Amino acid sequence: MDPLNKSADLSGLRIERESGPGGRRLFYPALATLCVALVAVFLFARSRGGVALRPPEVTTTRVSVVTPTQASTVLTASGYVVARSKAEISPKTVGRVAWLNIEEGQKVKKGELVARLESQELEAQKRQYVAARDQVVAQIENARLERNRAKSLLEQKIGSQQAFDAADAQVRALTAQVAAAEQQIKYTDELIKNAAIYAPIDGVVTVKKAFLGETVAPQGFGGAGSAGATFAVIVDLSSLEMEADINEQNVAKLSIGQPAEVALDAYPDKPYKARLRQIVPTADRQKGSVKVKIEILVKDARILPEMSCRVVFLNPEAKVDEKAKPKVMVPSASVVEIGGTKGVLLVANEKASFKPLAFGPAAGAQVEVTSGLSGGEEIVADAASAGHTWRAEQKIRTKKD
Repeated sequence: MDPLNKSADLSGLRIERESGPGGRRLFYPALATLCVALVAVFLFARSRGGVALRPPEVTTTRVSVVTPTQASTVLTASGYVVARSKAEISPKTVGRVAWLNIEEGQKVKKGELVARLESQELEAQKRQYVAARDQVVAQIENARLERNRAKSLLEQKIGSQQAFDAADAQVRALTAQVAAAEQQIKYTDELIKNAAIYAPIDGVVTVKKAFLGETVAPQGFGGAGSAGATFAVIVDLSSLEMEADINEQNVAKLSIGQPAEVALDAYPDKPYKARLRQIVPTADRQKGSVKVKIEILVKDARILPEMSCRVVFLNPEAKVDEKAKPKVMVPSASVVEIGGTKGVLLVANEKASFKPLAFGPAAGAQVEVTSGLSGGEEIVADAASAGHTWRAEQKIRTKKD
């Protein structure tokens, strides 16, 4: 074969590649353009509040109801309802509960029998002491007769002084045994009396720890059995009052007899009239606080021991229109505007929903709500200052304490 023809034949086997590089040059610029467009759309949507990588994290607060008296507030504090008169029932001796007549919520009167411990052994022991005493009393009668004979013989110069002294010592020894038996009987009687337990005050049983058949013990004995030293607590509900810790820096704002209002956390919209009864004359150095006691002037069945509550100390010189209606207030920082309408963001099930409202005048950092809320609703506290564009409804994350 001719070499020239051979090279011509090999050239015919070459692959055409002109179309490949041209297509690749068009693909990469198109992909880059698409990415830039997607980023631009994402940034635009995010700036308008439509897209967020994560739901915004917010703090929440409650819509408050401010009474006319609270408008003259001097200081507020949190605390608990406590009883000034309370009794913990504890037996005077160790014993097993044989009879029990108390239940939680039951009213009792001072001196009422509420429990009885087993006393069969004590009663048997008392009978033993009584029998021993009677036996010695019988012996002492004979000993006195012997002493009288010895005395008569001594006076007649027939008997000896030693015989008389022995008879007299026998009488005195038996007399001492009778006195000891009498004391043992009295002591056993006291133990039997202590087996009966009476209510020390008028009140209501709030705690019941002991049950029939359990062993109880006196205070400080170490608590035998499951009931321990205290097996019931009686509280005088008429003595309920509030205790609160006040920062040392605010104690100067308070004075004995200062008017106040106490609101239970369970019933925040129904405050009770109160007054400052006592400022405890000592401070807690660790807390930097002073304990105060607030007397609730008018009580009802809703007030229970250990309930959490808030107290509002009022300016005694301020004039209060008690006939005025309470006002619903929200923080000014909670008010936002969506679609040209002002309102707040209600929080429920990790979602914030916009609620249009009608507002009244502002009072400091609070603004009055004239319609749309009744008080107690949970709202976003920092909605206006969150730096976030809010929608009518969106997911949120609540900050944990």
